[in-house]
Amino acid sequence: MIGTPDTASHPPYRIAVVDDHPIIISAVRLLLEGEPEFEWVGKAESVEESMELLVSTKPDAVVLDLWLGGNDGIEMIKCLKQLVPSAALLCYTMNDATLYGERAILAGASGYLSKKEPQEKLLEALKTICEGGCYMGQDLMRCVFSGLTVGKPRLRHETLSDRELQVLRLLGQGASNQEIASQLGLSQKTVNSHRENIKHKLGIANSSELLRHAILLVEQGKFGK
Repeated sequence: MIGTPDTASHPPYRIAVVDDHPIIISAVRLLLEGEPEFEWVGKAESVEESMELLVSTKPDAVVLDLWLGGNDGIEMIKCLKQLVPSAALLCYTMNDATLYGERAILAGASGYLSKKEPQEKLLEALKTICEGGCYMGQDLMRCVFSGLTVGKPRLRHETLSDRELQVLRLLGQGASNQEIASQLGLSQKTVNSHRENIKHKLGIANSSELLRHAILLVEQGKFGK
């Protein structure tokens, strides 16, 4: 528990969970139901279900995995934040904070926490964002502080735009240019342009090297599940 909840000052914070791992859902629900400061209002296991859940329950905060069925997490944050702007979004994920931490916050999330951290940190994060603050877990904090070094160059992957990162992820998952264009609603010409920009920003010489690099990132779990 985090301190002694002041139930007289406010009703329990209403929390929804969006995740496609049943074990995570059960663990978070059990944790919340043991805390009088929080109230469980429901769960969703897909993007479509999450939209229905948030609209119907209007939670104070949402515990949100970045990847649901392969859907892009950053775009999901933007969509959910626009749909229910009053809900604070906490990314609770195994994703690499170097690639996605700052992007998630800029997309509209109020916090970013690794599932590797103790459960007490989840309660701490929820309390912080429900009270209007922003919460950064240890992984993201390390990224932020490492970036404060004067004159330190940005990591190459940090220079990619959200769209370029999407293209790189889909390439690594084996999608063709045509499939990427269809999934992202782009022309193949635009996809080719993104590929060229990625190669330039990452210092990659040719398309074969780009594909190997993208596959390696997927195999390393950099893009989540």
